[in-house]
Amino acid sequence: MQKIHHKIILTLVFVFAAFWSCKQGFLDKVNPNQLSVDSFFKTEDDALASVNSAYGASQRLELWGRKYFFLFDLLSDDIKGNDPLFADGQTLAAYSFNAGSETVTDIYKGCYRGIERANYTIANLNTLKDSTTAKVLRIKGEAKFLRSLYYFDLVANYGAVPLRTKVNGSANDLTPMDRTPANQVWAFIEKDLTDAEGLLPDSYDGADLGRATKWSAKALLGKAYLYQKKYPQAAAKFKEIIDYSVANPTKLGLMKNYRDNFVEVSDADGSYVEFNKESLFEISFAGADRTGGFNTWGQDGSNAPGEGTFRAIEYGFTIFGNTSPSLDIVNAYPDTDPRKRMNMFGPGSTYYPGKVATPYSRSDWQHKKYSNLGSANGTGDDVQNYQGSSINMRVIRYADVLLMYAEALNAPASGNGTAFDPAAVLAIDQVRARVSLPGCGASDPSSLFSAIVNERRYELWCEQVRRKDLVRWGIAKTVLGSKFVVGKHELLPIPQTELDLTSGMKQNPGY
Repeated sequence: MQKIHHKIILTLVFVFAAFWSCKQGFLDKVNPNQLSVDSFFKTEDDALASVNSAYGASQRLELWGRKYFFLFDLLSDDIKGNDPLFADGQTLAAYSFNAGSETVTDIYKGCYRGIERANYTIANLNTLKDSTTAKVLRIKGEAKFLRSLYYFDLVANYGAVPLRTKVNGSANDLTPMDRTPANQVWAFIEKDLTDAEGLLPDSYDGADLGRATKWSAKALLGKAYLYQKKYPQAAAKFKEIIDYSVANPTKLGLMKNYRDNFVEVSDADGSYVEFNKESLFEISFAGADRTGGFNTWGQDGSNAPGEGTFRAIEYGFTIFGNTSPSLDIVNAYPDTDPRKRMNMFGPGSTYYPGKVATPYSRSDWQHKKYSNLGSANGTGDDVQNYQGSSINMRVIRYADVLLMYAEALNAPASGNGTAFDPAAVLAIDQVRARVSLPGCGASDPSSLFSAIVNERRYELWCEQVRRKDLVRWGIAKTVLGSKFVVGKHELLPIPQTELDLTSGMKQNPGY
């Protein structure tokens, strides 16, 4: 199977440059020898190149290529920062960050970069000679899904944000834009995802593997409902996915091997396991050079030498070692839970530098998830020449859907821990059975909620959901302690550069 490559084929730099949500893009001059909007967007292949660039934004260092996992892991109790961790990362771990935070700013900027590219694609599809072909309609669905994905992270983490639906610099979009109320942003996400559901296929094959599907849209829409506390709508949407899985178990469902969700090839037999049946959407990384080496980090474009993620070397104990699993998660993870050693190296483990089995002689615990060091079948050793990894980052998978479904059933009207539903227990127990664990044993609303909290932590550890879960459940202060300030840290600050550009824009409380 071939990985989908999302490198940008376009040379419309002036269109796709990163932009802030007000004023103009970074470039004011256009090279007359470059492609223009008028000369470029003519064919289905042009439309495909355009939407590929919207996917490509997710691979950049601002998002899943680097900063995304740092931000949300460090703001949780999943990991701890080590001495080599960059200064801004240290402020995240300590919750001492402010509106000038480089990482907070980069996530914001990266999401709007993706939104701009999706907006460009959607705006220009109608200019094609035939804008109603199956492929063009599918591309529109992909762009709407991607726009929703980027807006989801903005509104869930920053609250009210400027809602941009036109191409930056187009008519009626030249003036600074203030923040749009969060409920309006959520409504826009719901509409985009509902549209995407009707436009996207069930699945792909060949070179198109990795594109958004109907089930990607349904899963993200259910998650959007859940985050808004629209529990009945969330449960209904997740049930659609679960019912499809029951009817089509070879197409959608839990993988037999938990580790197959975080590697390129299976530990067991070396089979290719990315874009597997458990994955509802993942960020694709590919290329023999992966990152292309130390001097080409984060390049974005058709000539970029690699489409790699830096998670393996940033978190890798054999190279940068910027973070480690927190002592809290090491102690919390039951030793009887196989996922502990599937996710971490610890005393008695074996790792594979250069694909050679080597005893792990350290007394501490280190990252194994998303690392080729965990398998002799890996495509690289993550240590030489500052190479990153081409292991795809999973964004939503079926196990997450099962646990979100349980959460929605546990909170049908008045909140988490207020209802007991046997279907929620069954959903949790499916996740546990995959790793040969007994049922959760929940028998009332409170114990069901506790089971959801624990299972999401153990199943989804270091997948950038823990901090969002703690905030959504209202227990972040209890779990994270005094560094978390209630009334402030539920949201990230609007970047100072954004405030400077938009006169009168208000900051989130406490910053």
